[in-house]
Amino acid sequence: MTLYIAVMLKKTISFLSLLSLFIFSSQAQTAELLEHYTIADVEDAMSNFGFPTGLIDPVYEVDFYKVTYETLHPNGEMVLVTGALCIPSDVECPLPLTSYQHGTVAAKSNVPSYQNGESNLGVIYSSLGYVTTMPDYIGLGDSPGMHLYVHAESEAGASLDLIRAAEDLQTELGFNLDGQLFLWGYSQGGHATLALQRMIETDFADEFTITASAPMSGPYDISGVQADVVTSTEPYPTPGYLPYVALSYQEVYGNLYEELTDFFLPEYAAIIPGLFDGTVSMAVINSNFPDVPSECLLPEVLEAYENDPEHPIRLALEDNDLYNWTPTAPTRLYYCEGDDQVAFENAIVALEAFIANGSTSVEAFDGGLLDHGDCAPFAMLGGLSWFSQMYVPAFAPEITIAVIDETAEGAEDGAITITVLNEEIDWIYEWGNDASGTSLSGLNQGEYTFTIYDENGCAETWTITVGGAVGLDELARQQVTLFPQPATSEVNWANNTFQSVDIYDSMGRMLHRIPVNGKTALSIDFLSSGMYVLVFDQKVQRQLIKQ
Repeated sequence: MTLYIAVMLKKTISFLSLLSLFIFSSQAQTAELLEHYTIADVEDAMSNFGFPTGLIDPVYEVDFYKVTYETLHPNGEMVLVTGALCIPSDVECPLPLTSYQHGTVAAKSNVPSYQNGESNLGVIYSSLGYVTTMPDYIGLGDSPGMHLYVHAESEAGASLDLIRAAEDLQTELGFNLDGQLFLWGYSQGGHATLALQRMIETDFADEFTITASAPMSGPYDISGVQADVVTSTEPYPTPGYLPYVALSYQEVYGNLYEELTDFFLPEYAAIIPGLFDGTVSMAVINSNFPDVPSECLLPEVLEAYENDPEHPIRLALEDNDLYNWTPTAPTRLYYCEGDDQVAFENAIVALEAFIANGSTSVEAFDGGLLDHGDCAPFAMLGGLSWFSQMYVPAFAPEITIAVIDETAEGAEDGAITITVLNEEIDWIYEWGNDASGTSLSGLNQGEYTFTIYDENGCAETWTITVGGAVGLDELARQQVTLFPQPATSEVNWANNTFQSVDIYDSMGRMLHRIPVNGKTALSIDFLSSGMYVLVFDQKVQRQLIKQ
């Protein structure tokens, strides 16, 4: 299963059209069907992302649910939260589960359960064969109160409890999970992903095993390299993050200030309640604060923060650092050195700390000088491609195909022989012409379909052409895999029928056309680090990560 993804655009939905929805309940949670995505709908979403046609091939239609459930607030009370759940439609096979943690938003409705732009990530991912959960977090979506922004424990708790809700809803919503779990998220979602991984591995390892985790461009050293924003005199592109963090940590810890005027300059203290009421976008919030974030603070607050190592802000930030532990699951930290919002050193500090703590399962991958927005496609495509390599299908028949081709029309002496390599499994074989077994003979020119089923109803079908090599050639093309991934100096593939390869950058711009003339390797020393798309013979497209 090869996975690709891209930068987010919003899918427009009218909630007035959602009056006749199905609602399912399961004790601690409810799931409300918001939309069914056809293959054409998924393709439209992919097209809107701006990736070259054919880069992502959806396999399944998708059912999109809004899930309401409960999670533990830091105040000790159980609170209502919401999130999204995407399920491949009408799939009998057990499926892996992926949990996507979203980035910074301020408006309560700009979240996955309200089908915002990031929710399309779940739709696309599920169209490729994954059940996908996307938590809104405490204080967003339909959850009352203040969002606890970059608060590690509550981010992790809301994410974990949505995974549990998905498990509980399997029977009612008609899907099965295979026990594999993939975690990923970008920006605040990178912080939330690493917090979720830490919570599972330290407290719930007997309940869940993480298959792979890909935190992306998150503030893991929030008290260190990321906190430099507080004291910096340089402009920062998202100055609203500073008051957002302060409001969040005041909500959690209760000791940053008594009144807003004890912390912020009067002109900012006056507008903060209206800006952070859950109805205002992050873009509008940013436009209301000075480009240098610290200029919204009282001078005495800034001075106390700079000089007191035990200042409540420092202690709150330190409580939400995410590098003082030892990950055990395969983990890849994706980042870009050109990130203008989340300092890339966050990933370096975390990586070095994990290695010092004894972890042998963590790597980091640099997307180069891309800024925070442009880094997202690199990180997501890289992470999801890696997931496809880590994923072990619950249903994976291995076969070879031998064909006797006859070119004369009406010869009726063509033949197909299938050899099943893992025949120890009790497979069921079926041909499109209702024949059984693993071979056909006396065949005329044409296409023939061969399907293998298992006892769970899982199935895979091959189309084989007799009377020419076109069908087999196309089958071989569709099975081409690039390796290694990521690649450093050379990339390889097994198919020796290709004559040329076109190289595109992450924005879909063609960079090079290189003749390969049947070769199965290409030197990529001339490429800088990043994400590329290789197009073989102007037909077969595959994603490449250059390290």
